[in-house]
Amino acid sequence: MDKLFIFIEGKHDLIFVRHVLSNYLYEEKSIIVYPIPYSKKSPSKINRNIKSKSGHYLFLSDLDSDETPCITSKKELRLNRYSNLDSNRVIIVKEEIESWFLAGIDSSINQFKHFNIPPSTDLITKEDFDKLLKEHSIDNKINFLIEVSKHYNIQLASKRNSSFNYFLDKIETL
Repeated sequence: MDKLFIFIEGKHDLIFVRHVLSNYLYEEKSIIVYPIPYSKKSPSKINRNIKSKSGHYLFLSDLDSDETPCITSKKELRLNRYSNLDSNRVIIVKEEIESWFLAGIDSSINQFKHFNIPPSTDLITKEDFDKLLKEHSIDNKINFLIEVSKHYNIQLASKRNSSFNYFLDKIETL
């Protein structure tokens, strides 16, 4: 059984990795996933951690197009900050992890039937996602994300979000 360490930014990424990716990768690929939050740790500590993983890792980072104009520039920022990163192991999430959550919502499931999910979630920001939750009178985002995770549709998500599809393709090449 293989191990995969996934470096993540925040608590919503942690939910996605623990509740969506861990289950999927274990069931489909016999891969055990270990999430590693990095945003509040020093670059030197993360660099040591990356080096210790011997290439058994992926590094997720939100695009945040307000800060960086494109995937290439965001990837370069991450490579400059964390010198031990292998550029082939950096995955830029378009736009933010909320776009990956939204991409996997299956509106054929009764509790999500009122959600009108766009054909592409690539441009969905955290603010867009939060606005959608407010429109549906959802007060607890964490509980909602966990509920989405329980019914997450990987195939729909890969069609609706290009960076999630890229992530799945990257898994195949590991």
